[in-house]
Amino acid sequence: MKFIKINIVLAFCTAVIIFFSGCGKDDGALPERVTVADVPTITTNVDPTGSTIINVLNATTTATFAGKFKVDNYFPGAPTPSKVDIVVRKNNFHPLTNPNAVATNSNVKLYKAGVTALPTTFTITAAEIATLFGAPISTYDNYDFAPDIYVGDRKFEAFPATGIGTGTGHNGHPLYSEFARYGALCLDSNFHQGSFEVVSDAFPNGFTPGQTVTLTKISATRFTFTVPYVTNPLAITITLGATTNLLTTRNASNQVASQKIGSAFTWDLTQTNPNVTVSSAVINFLEPCAKTIDLNIAYQTDQKLFPGTYLLRLRKL
Repeated sequence: MKFIKINIVLAFCTAVIIFFSGCGKDDGALPERVTVADVPTITTNVDPTGSTIINVLNATTTATFAGKFKVDNYFPGAPTPSKVDIVVRKNNFHPLTNPNAVATNSNVKLYKAGVTALPTTFTITAAEIATLFGAPISTYDNYDFAPDIYVGDRKFEAFPATGIGTGTGHNGHPLYSEFARYGALCLDSNFHQGSFEVVSDAFPNGFTPGQTVTLTKISATRFTFTVPYVTNPLAITITLGATTNLLTTRNASNQVASQKIGSAFTWDLTQTNPNVTVSSAVINFLEPCAKTIDLNIAYQTDQKLFPGTYLLRLRKL
């Protein structure tokens, strides 16, 4: 019996020795071979004194783009990175009609390497962007500038091929910006005037395809037109976002509101005081490069609220 007990104790001690000999200071919840670095929080903000939109109307307007953005510590006085590399990510999606599009990190280029002084402000031109990506800038391109952060010899990427970037966890903090985005749109402050052809009108008894509509420019951000299917027609005033090309009907207080367009519908005189609303709830867009205008119009009379909106599409002649 004593022999058996001794063997059991010996076996236990041997197992303990083997177990602990297999363990070392590199094991545990946080092995020493794994290091933890405090990654500084860096904010990248568009400077509104520079260009905010790349106007791709023509070569001349594209060439005038000069976007400015500032890269800085989000927390004043916090330790700075060893250095940052400024990189830029390219995607193509409509920033207005598809605002919830998820950008991918499949096309990222290095813009400036080895930046050690923060804050630093950069100015980027359209020519530089086109050279970086080896392709002309196209309508609806989106270019996002952000820093890859170095802490010692460790690199933390803004737009990694897999996983999330260093800046995503801070989104929503006041005045914090993960990246500086520049979108390419076609802008023309003189487009909204002259003769337009009706491509289609979803409103029953509305415009007929092929009809001509005359737009009258009131200012760089306002134009009017009338419809032929009402009695005593009144001009509809459309407000244009100067840097967004979005369209709405607004009142004197610049609030989205309905507008009276006539006394009654010509095809139903019992429907009196027709009103229309073009709101930001649905995308209404002017596209000079495609020479089109899309208006999703809501209709109402004293007697009836017409359900939904009806797309009127115009093309400049």
